[in-house]
Amino acid sequence: MEHTFPLFRLPENAIIHVLQTMGLKQLLTISLVSTKTKRLVASLGLKACDVFIEISRVIRLNVEIGGSRFVLDFYNDSNVQNDITLPVDAFFQLEFKRIQSSTPFNFSDWMNHIRTTFFCIKSPSVCFDQSSERFDIGSLKNAIGNVDNLSVTYEVTDVFTNEILKYFNTPNELSLERNPFDEACEIQKLFIQSFEFIEIDNVHSLDDMLLVNSEKVYFYHPTTQKQFNRFVKHWIRGSNPRLQRMSVSIDITDSVGREVLLKGIQCVGVPEEDQLEICRNYNSNNLVQIKREDGTSAVIAMNRIEVILNVHFIVLY
Repeated sequence: MEHTFPLFRLPENAIIHVLQTMGLKQLLTISLVSTKTKRLVASLGLKACDVFIEISRVIRLNVEIGGSRFVLDFYNDSNVQNDITLPVDAFFQLEFKRIQSSTPFNFSDWMNHIRTTFFCIKSPSVCFDQSSERFDIGSLKNAIGNVDNLSVTYEVTDVFTNEILKYFNTPNELSLERNPFDEACEIQKLFIQSFEFIEIDNVHSLDDMLLVNSEKVYFYHPTTQKQFNRFVKHWIRGSNPRLQRMSVSIDITDSVGREVLLKGIQCVGVPEEDQLEICRNYNSNNLVQIKREDGTSAVIAMNRIEVILNVHFIVLY
């Protein structure tokens, strides 16, 4: 026979003491019982340091708090409608355990409940994947709000990717696994935005590289030695003033080498105090340092992986 414990007949300070011993899943479940229980759980002052939302055929909400996390799945029942403005139940991932609020919640209500119960420190990160088109993008934007990191995978259609970029238009970081635009000028509008980080898997020109106004950029698609060499020479003369780091790759051929990559560029050795951290972060001991005309230094770090030469451009401030 299961024993029951009359938790909510205790004084509030005793209830809070018991709540402090509980895991996140228990706390979330209890917070849904009533306004009082939500207030008591919120009084613990737990802060969600990371909220990550994966949108595909289902919506998966990952919430991390102090090294622990809970993961909720929504719309994983094929009988549930795609309209996220309607009430929906949540399921703890892998457990297939349904959890419900005392009053019916739609997805926006679930988001608001978690924000106000666990005090999200920053905007969520969101990844759109295959089959995410089933959900209305405007409704998703209203429920989620602004995002910190926006990712769109290769499986999302170009039409829907354009809709995503239209509605979620102020991320700090952006990752696109392919270029959804027909015209070069459209992708260049992204390059000139002041993201903290942008990564795109797309053929890119020297003009694209020079338009980058983000702090950090990663081009998946290989470039050429000549193009990277020309970019560095433009940087020396003052281009890309906000740039802190750029990573590119080059397909290895017989002619690929440090001499060709750095032709016409004055290089010096990297000071010891900078070498260890750069070698560790970029898995490279092939380093050179350059300077731009205003005195700012940068390090070019190279490492070979099979038939690819990875080149990292790191500005030292």
